[in-house]
Amino acid sequence: MRRHNPWIGALWLCATGLIVAAFSARVWQTSFWYPSSSEVSPGPVVVFFQELADAVVSPALYVGFGTIAGLLFLHARQRARRRAKERRPPAGT
Repeated sequence: MRRHNPWIGALWLCATGLIVAAFSARVWQTSFWYPSSSEVSPGPVVVFFQELADAVVSPALYVGFGTIAGLLFLHARQRARRRAKERRPPAGT
């Protein structure tokens, strides 16, 4: 029975969470770009969160996609090691 590393699963979860959070923040932020003329200003708290989302979205996407790329390389290396171990002839024959 093969056991899975829980830290690898946590990295997958964090990477996808960062990407989904960055995408959601960008969608939320665009909802304020074209306000109707009858609405009042969103207020200082919303403006602060808009600026925070603007500052965090790009780095979150870079880190999320970079983590996924690194995990894919890690999985490829582990698979190559397993395949090489399966092909290796038993010692002493």
